[in-house]
Amino acid sequence: MNTPESLEPLDQRLAELRAALQSVKAPAALDDALAARFRRQHAMRRPALWWMPPLALAAAVALVTWMVRGPMPRPVLPEALPTAAADAGPFLALKPLERIALEPGTTVVATEFPRALLADWGLPVSPERAGEPVRAEMLYSADGEALAVRLLN
Repeated sequence: MNTPESLEPLDQRLAELRAALQSVKAPAALDDALAARFRRQHAMRRPALWWMPPLALAAAVALVTWMVRGPMPRPVLPEALPTAAADAGPFLALKPLERIALEPGTTVVATEFPRALLADWGLPVSPERAGEPVRAEMLYSADGEALAVRLLN
């Protein structure tokens, strides 16, 4: 164990070493020359390929923009729909008409659902026929949100 008595010679030797080192100093000219050389070697300079990160960033932004934009969805033309769908009548809006009109890409999907679901949309439903399926076409936004419905039977 280290006791204060065993540390006294060590403290004394360290004090002697400190005194001896203070008497040894480098000449001022040598000190200035070393400092100047250090500044020259470590001066701020551009790396050899400094232009690579900005170029990579610009390429990444261009690629992401191209991927996100992608091909524009084609609108469903009335002549492309089956004749039964063309005779079915108008769509019933489930969202405000302004929202539907501003939608850039819509999709028409044929579906079936229980007749009781019509009551949720405020349409009259006979209780005897509530369990029967209804054929319909749904108009969906590009995000998959139902915008309108057209009843086929």
